[in-house]
Amino acid sequence: MARHKVRRLPAIDGHRLVGVVALADVARALPDPQVGELLDALSSG
Repeated sequence: MARHKVRRLPAIDGHRLVGVVALADVARALPDPQVGELLDALSSG
């Protein structure tokens, strides 16, 4: 995501859009130190 400066990704089931995964969703699933690293990497691009 950081390399391509993408903050949201489509979630699909086959060819059907079922949702969107945002950077915040990924950050919430990481331990605290990794959240800061992720946000730094994305904002420095």
